[in-house]
Amino acid sequence: MSETTEVNRAAFGQFLNQLRREKGWTQKDLAERLYVSDKAVSKWERGLSLPDVALLLPLAGALGVSVTELLEGRRAVQEQRYSAAEVEALIRRALAFPVEPPERQQARVKRYLPVYLICCVLGVAEALAVWLLGLAPTEMGQTCLVLGVGFGVIYGAYAFFWMAETLPRYYDENRIAQFAQGAMHIHIPGVYYNNRNWRYVLRAFRVWSMASMLLLPPSLAVAGQLDPHLGGKATVAAFAVYILSLFGCIVVPAKRHEKDEE
Repeated sequence: MSETTEVNRAAFGQFLNQLRREKGWTQKDLAERLYVSDKAVSKWERGLSLPDVALLLPLAGALGVSVTELLEGRRAVQEQRYSAAEVEALIRRALAFPVEPPERQQARVKRYLPVYLICCVLGVAEALAVWLLGLAPTEMGQTCLVLGVGFGVIYGAYAFFWMAETLPRYYDENRIAQFAQGAMHIHIPGVYYNNRNWRYVLRAFRVWSMASMLLLPPSLAVAGQLDPHLGGKATVAAFAVYILSLFGCIVVPAKRHEKDEE
């Protein structure tokens, strides 16, 4: 098996076109068997994108080849056998996020690092002040303080410097409600991601991670002073707003821009 770092889309597309023609099918015929659009099939055959992993098995079955042969872009010789590890590696390459060029990665770090560092220093300083002054006296308040600032520092760095800014093309051809890359997992039922709305989701999440880190400590400090009069409900309310704002920063831009024109 080839040791290339990604599936050869051109070879995949040519092989798919060959198999379809051998069946005597049009692109529309194949699309109807898979319940996708003929435009999606056209993109696959032109090497512009790859099918969603959920479509690989039915696509291979319809064309009379194995998934491995389909992704390799050629029929295997009769004696050739692929190990489970080789098959898994090939499928992983089909689903890999686009690799960001080093120059673009460096530019991203240069652009966002000052903002990130300033917000982290201020957020941690606020949290320490609230903690040392006893302004968040309850156990819940202190736990929320640590979790909130820690989340902002860790996931803020991930959003600014490592999260993919471009999604694989199968996100644009299917309604995908999940994003998973390394330590970052986002799955909100009914919210779908594609390259039309992803940049807005990513931008909103970056802003939220910094803003929440700066606003949560003073909010918990105020809630801590109100809790004796409200039976502890102020801290609960502050943390509830924090969680709802997290969902809002993802759901609102994803829904608003899901069907934008590319």
